[in-house]
Amino acid sequence: MAGAHETQQYCLADPTYYDTPGRLPDRASRYPHGLGAVPAGWRRREQGLWTVLLPAGAPLPEQGWKLHVSTVEDQAADTLAVVARICTGHRTAYKFLRSAQALRVADGKYAGRGSSGKFITVYPAGEAEFLRLAEELATALDGRPGPYVLTDLRIGTAPVYARYGAFVELRCQDETGRTVPALRDPAGELVPDPREPVFRLPGWVRPPAALRPHLAAREAAAGELPYRILEVLQFTNAGGIYLAADRRTGRRVVLREARPHAGLDAAGADALTRLRREQWALERLAGLDCVPRLHEVRTVWEHTFLVQEHIEGVQLFAEAIRRYPLVHQNCTAAQRAEYAAWVAGVVTGLERALDALHGRGVRFGDLHPANAILRPDGSVVLVDFEYAAELADRQVPTAGVAGLPVPAGLDGAAADRHMLWASWLTLLMPVMEVAEHDPGKAAALERRAREWFGVGEGEGPVRPMVVRARAVTAGDSDGERRGRELFDGLGRFDGTGLGAVRDELVAGIHAGATPDRPDRLFPGDVAGFADGGTGVAHGAAGVLYALHRAGADWPEEYADWLIAAMRRRGASSGSGSGSGSGFGAGGLHDGPLGVAAVLARIGRADAALELLARVRGARPAPEAGLYGGRAGAGLARVRLASSLGAAVGDTPVREAIEDARDLAAVVRGETVPGLAGPTGAGLLYGLAGVALLQLRLYRWTGERWLLDAARGAVERAMGQCVRVPDGSVQVLDRGRRLAYLDRGSSGVALVVRELAELGVEVAGAEDFVADVRKVCAPGFIREPGLFRGRAGLLLALLGLGESGLGESGERDAVLGQVRKLQWHLVARPEGLLVPGMRLRRFSADLHTGAAGVLLALCGLEEGVGRGGADLVTLG
Repeated sequence: MAGAHETQQYCLADPTYYDTPGRLPDRASRYPHGLGAVPAGWRRREQGLWTVLLPAGAPLPEQGWKLHVSTVEDQAADTLAVVARICTGHRTAYKFLRSAQALRVADGKYAGRGSSGKFITVYPAGEAEFLRLAEELATALDGRPGPYVLTDLRIGTAPVYARYGAFVELRCQDETGRTVPALRDPAGELVPDPREPVFRLPGWVRPPAALRPHLAAREAAAGELPYRILEVLQFTNAGGIYLAADRRTGRRVVLREARPHAGLDAAGADALTRLRREQWALERLAGLDCVPRLHEVRTVWEHTFLVQEHIEGVQLFAEAIRRYPLVHQNCTAAQRAEYAAWVAGVVTGLERALDALHGRGVRFGDLHPANAILRPDGSVVLVDFEYAAELADRQVPTAGVAGLPVPAGLDGAAADRHMLWASWLTLLMPVMEVAEHDPGKAAALERRAREWFGVGEGEGPVRPMVVRARAVTAGDSDGERRGRELFDGLGRFDGTGLGAVRDELVAGIHAGATPDRPDRLFPGDVAGFADGGTGVAHGAAGVLYALHRAGADWPEEYADWLIAAMRRRGASSGSGSGSGSGFGAGGLHDGPLGVAAVLARIGRADAALELLARVRGARPAPEAGLYGGRAGAGLARVRLASSLGAAVGDTPVREAIEDARDLAAVVRGETVPGLAGPTGAGLLYGLAGVALLQLRLYRWTGERWLLDAARGAVERAMGQCVRVPDGSVQVLDRGRRLAYLDRGSSGVALVVRELAELGVEVAGAEDFVADVRKVCAPGFIREPGLFRGRAGLLLALLGLGESGLGESGERDAVLGQVRKLQWHLVARPEGLLVPGMRLRRFSADLHTGAAGVLLALCGLEEGVGRGGADLVTLG
């Protein structure tokens, strides 16, 4: 799953869907060097955000010493002109970020630290040319500013850096089975090329003698802080935030690191500029108990550190998550009132803190629940003053709560008051990112929050520039009204109820389709770009499966696109997989076997057989789970055998049985070369998925050992679950309690129930299923998706029920969950759109978006009930 910072990068190019940064609409800020006539004897091509210049007839070496040049925005065009002149003179290939906007993205706060600072990359033809160019570029650019390239060795005092790495895209599989960037070792084998933000050479490479002075200078320049790092609290391209101890006194402090010229925000300010703002604010606010004390500001090497008081306490947002009552299925009015009273007290503390800042003439500028600490006594301390400014200052931008930006035109005090209102609403309804997609959502969610928590219209913070009566009783958009009509009108499972919602979801999926794009057919999660938009989880295969199950019409060009994309993937895959097939086997949801199973299911048997043949002999995944491991590969083979019949014979099932034997062995604790045992409990990544494969093979073959193996896996999965205070049972996974279908107890319970129905005795199974069902109809859940959201839990609610939809109580519970989907979904003229992971953009994919919600509704209409595990695993 992409982290918050990576997700942010995929929000830049399109306001509606996650998209690659390479599609950034930056034509107006393109550098002329990439737009004019190509020099004679050269060729030019585009590569994401990069423009590549190559001398004709001179292919790039696979790997070697390369150079990177960094810059700042106001010197970028001139730096590019200097480097281009030198590279053209040597007929050396190079590439550069194509625009000022692209440069700001690459050096932005949420950019990857491993690529930060790389404005131009130069590809010398050999070591001698590398050394000549390094000297010439360092001389020509000496003294110019630019971010430090963390992966590289700096050459002198110029923004010129050196690294040994790949020149062309080489890929291999690492020890976990993931496809990663690669280098070729002296034996000719592809090996992983680590790209952490630190200078590191492959074991077989020795630096040229001319680089040794630069290595020595790097070591000599590295100073040492008088603080011992205890914990990394956060890493961004701007620098780190660390919990540390003063070596001299033992006192705990927080270090905030700033990298010059890096970590740019939307206004172009770098990390050091924001750190100086924080320094100014903490000095101005010294003595206030709602602000950390500033100890010192110290520069070490090229980075500046602000050292401030460590506040004992808990982050407000974390405490709100711990207390939030609506995640419990049987939340009482008294519990809701208690939480509302706690929020009111916290907001009062925030308001007092803002008053104290405003009394010193300071605007905070970035109030949200993650920027406040609650001390053990309940008092509030504000942290992160990067956007602080004078109250009258309207030049420094504001930040605040995602989805509820500060309206234009507010002065400093009013802007902070708006963020106070937004923070209050987020504490009550922590899904406010969806308000970014539909202006009617904020008002609708505020009404819902007031109803649920019993907060009267005159209570809570005042929202500046908005008349309270309008904020509470009006303000709905056309889309919000249409969505409410669709969902509030649900009364039964037929064409006038769920069918209308289903049709709108299908329309939304079609509206987002882009069969003209080679990199994706349907918009989905960020992860979908890793496999060219093809896979079951986040690509076209999963969407086509859901459309097929829904009985929806779709053009055959969708299937044609998927087949062509899989052929391209096979042709371009690196040879380092060890298979010679162009593919690793993968699992059910991330690999070609899952895609083949979908193609067979939708009537493209020839393409499925072609893909199956290409995968045969591929190195099996080293993981155990359904999603990307051996259980998933085995289950995909079972699905293929079921769909293709005599065309594949018994070979897929025999291969699946071998997978099942290996999995049974590792579950028992035995060693199986190349296969790690499952560490989780859930359906997609853990023991429940292993058991599901064994159950499907038992139903196919009748071999009793498979049933025994499934029971063993399920019992271990149940052993990883804990009872929580509300009486429900959830998976305990690395300190988190999970109920979601992918890793949580709901997926485990579906398999437990199936075992029980086969007459297999599992100790405590009945109570386990009943207690898991208690968490499948929460009042609140943050995301709508199938595997980590409400759609999956409502399927589990049906599958774990006692009487199905024949009883009104069961029907009402399930329909109540369907209606709550409307909080997230956005109705537009083209159809219903579903916010994906982190709610920042819409997704159509199976795991996080519209296809998964569609599949869940299909399951309800079909009455699949206890076959829900099959529904979500291509059954």
